[in-house]
Amino acid sequence: MDTNADARQLRIAFQQYQYAIESVPCPGSFASIHAAFKELSDNNFHIPQKRWLNAFELAFVSNYTAMFGTNKRKQKRIIALDAPLNKLKKLWKLAEESSAYSDRPDYAGTFALRITYQQLPHVIHPARVLPMLSRMNSLMSGNEMSAYTPKKFSVDCDDLFKVTKALFQRFTQVSMQTDRDVAGIAGQDTLAAALNLFCATRLERTIFQKKLEVKSAAEKPYEINSLLRYPIIRHGEELYCPYPQLIGYAATRGLFFRCCDEDGDKFRAPFARSNESYVSRLLSEAVPDAEVLTEDDERRLGWGGKTNDVTVIQGDSAVLIECKLSGLYVNAKRTASPENVIADVRKQIADAKDRRGLFQLHDKLRAIQSGALPQKLFDKYKNVKHFYPVLLLFDDISQANAAEVLGNIIRDELRANGVDAFEYQIWNLEELEWLTEQSGADSLSWIAEKFSSKYQAMDLNSFVADKAHKEFLRPIMYLPEGNTRAIQILKGLVAKYAVAQSN
Repeated sequence: MDTNADARQLRIAFQQYQYAIESVPCPGSFASIHAAFKELSDNNFHIPQKRWLNAFELAFVSNYTAMFGTNKRKQKRIIALDAPLNKLKKLWKLAEESSAYSDRPDYAGTFALRITYQQLPHVIHPARVLPMLSRMNSLMSGNEMSAYTPKKFSVDCDDLFKVTKALFQRFTQVSMQTDRDVAGIAGQDTLAAALNLFCATRLERTIFQKKLEVKSAAEKPYEINSLLRYPIIRHGEELYCPYPQLIGYAATRGLFFRCCDEDGDKFRAPFARSNESYVSRLLSEAVPDAEVLTEDDERRLGWGGKTNDVTVIQGDSAVLIECKLSGLYVNAKRTASPENVIADVRKQIADAKDRRGLFQLHDKLRAIQSGALPQKLFDKYKNVKHFYPVLLLFDDISQANAAEVLGNIIRDELRANGVDAFEYQIWNLEELEWLTEQSGADSLSWIAEKFSSKYQAMDLNSFVADKAHKEFLRPIMYLPEGNTRAIQILKGLVAKYAVAQSN
């Protein structure tokens, strides 16, 4: 099929989806959607008897219903969503078949970044939400952030996160609340600040979604969902939240991206320092008999070369952590084209020009092993035989450690700049927190196991799910129907790694 015919078919498919949405009652459908999300999360987002139901598609339909669903006065209370979901499935299938794939076998899985960024923001088990809110409260109130947050939101940080928690808990029970229902959960100013952050009318949502809009119908299924910013839907004096866990997302990563967009480095710089301090405290508390060194500690001991943000030393092992806020920009997340991903890797993950990211970890490790450190600092490392370098993100890159997804792109960039046979891991902060919670004082032995060949390509949450039997941490990924190229590639990779592990 030629390109023009493909584009026309996609435009028609998107129009048919929109027509189907215009028949979905708004707000009448939100109780049914709320029930469907609860059923999904109760089953760790995979119901074998309902393989057609997944969180991304349900959230996509919810968002478009909030903007374009019919608002006739008389509405049914129980809604069948078959029509819009089926139209969306067709659009997604066509879009994925027209999307970018690499012709290089070693980059064959890069497309998975597009799928995971499309889906994983919507796969949030309820057990994750309160830890997410607690973590973000600490980050937004730590160090220099204690001045930023009240000025930005006109409310104390603790109060903001208390009311956010209360909203999540209320909407978990019932999908609709009135202004009168929620009036007592916090002071008037605090409640108003939270609702201003996480709530939008139909018009406000439509205006905001326009800013996120992509013109190509082929990219529509990968468009950012306004529910990630505004999970609560205002309809007169009524408030609807079809998917309460997105309150947790909006108040954490959603708030992070919002502040980055609105304030740039005025927010990013102090937040990065707060993030580094949080990681240091987290590891000090989790492994109390280990020595935790920050970059400032190493500078005070006389080191002036390339270094990392946090190091944990226990016995003959050391974990070297370099903290970064994010790894890929929005265009690479949405398209997952190797060209866009490579460009972002060079800026964010492996910056050879300024020796940042993974190069920082490599150069620090080389300095330790060559004895280039000042004596007082070298004494800290003199008994260490096993090093575990970790690039730790606040944002997430799911499947970042899988070779054919991102690992081979990073390997080639490192190798092109003189770094070979360098074993590292890319994790995110939430994953590290789950690991320390489940492993406690054994954190370093778990980390050593994660670096083993058996687990190296896994996401850290998948590893913790295996070790601690926490199935809700395991990411679930769906693909569009049909024998698409994506399915063929993934089946080939699964078979390849099954053989490798059996040898």
